[in-house]
Amino acid sequence: MRDANKHIGQTLHARRLALGLSVSDIAATTHLREDYILAIERLDQEALPTIGYVLGFVRSYAKGLGLDPKQIVAQYKEDAALADSLALHGSPHFVFRRQIRLPRGFAPALSVLAAVALLGTWYGLNTAAVAEPTPSSILVPLDDIETPVSPIMEEGLFTLRMTAPSWIEITNANGTPIISRIFVSGETWQGPSDEGYMVSVRDAGAVELFDGTQLVGPLGAKGEPLSQVLIQGR
Repeated sequence: MRDANKHIGQTLHARRLALGLSVSDIAATTHLREDYILAIERLDQEALPTIGYVLGFVRSYAKGLGLDPKQIVAQYKEDAALADSLALHGSPHFVFRRQIRLPRGFAPALSVLAAVALLGTWYGLNTAAVAEPTPSSILVPLDDIETPVSPIMEEGLFTLRMTAPSWIEITNANGTPIISRIFVSGETWQGPSDEGYMVSVRDAGAVELFDGTQLVGPLGAKGEPLSQVLIQGR
């Protein structure tokens, strides 16, 4: 259940920490500027470009954290609009000194119109609330994200299996990108072992390599970053 005391930026911040990822990690996988990531987490719209660009940034950030981009973007728009409203309430306002004389009977008629408008607004809001119930949860539980317990290990396949969250980039032997993103615990990637691959990873100790059904071992020591490591068939 979403914490009503947190805006969406705080929710994204908490999710990033829960995955053990730094701002630099997210910037590397989403290609977002680090100051934009921090501004999104603070809901600091003055430090961000126009809303059209920002929603694209939020969508990329949500994908990088394994969240539902559509729901996160919707919640960001709602929280950003609320923040703007609160900012306007605190801004200075002007009172014109010129007095305008209204026709007799205008004030009672205006009161009736205002009451009708208020009733119509209340009815519309309640009808919309019944027709489109608010999702009860935005976050996808960590244990529910891409967690294949028993991947199919077959001869003729390389398998990379995650034992902890880490960013991975895989290209073929010619340097053509295949995949580049954050993998979570239990997630796997497979490719034919008759081809060669170049692998870069933030935490080599979090990635196990299988050649067919045989466990070769982790790509390196825990916490060790690797760049452009060649994996090829025997």
